[in-house]
Amino acid sequence: MTKDGNRKFSVHFTEEFNRCLDQIQAFFAEQGEDVLEWWFSKEDNMIDEIDRLLSSFPYAGKVVEQGTFKGLRCLTYGKGRHRILNYLVFYAVNENEENIDVINILPSRSKRKRIK
Repeated sequence: MTKDGNRKFSVHFTEEFNRCLDQIQAFFAEQGEDVLEWWFSKEDNMIDEIDRLLSSFPYAGKVVEQGTFKGLRCLTYGKGRHRILNYLVFYAVNENEENIDVINILPSRSKRKRIK
């Protein structure tokens, strides 16, 4: 729900967000062609879902209180059991102009170390 209940916000994906997607794509490309094709099948759907969610519920994400993304909002996207398949989406809400700038997307990671 938006703050006053029924406003729709415009969602804009920034160049920084696109660069982050490129880095995620490069990671999946290193895993092989099948994995890259899987990523391509998910990427557009993911962007559409983020757009739909944030345009209707711009305050869904929690405000980041410290660190590099302080002052932005953070939303976890994904329902995967494996945390690498979930993503943290950082965005800014411009309430006066009723728009949202989606700034960054990062893979969600567990605090466990990788087993070598």
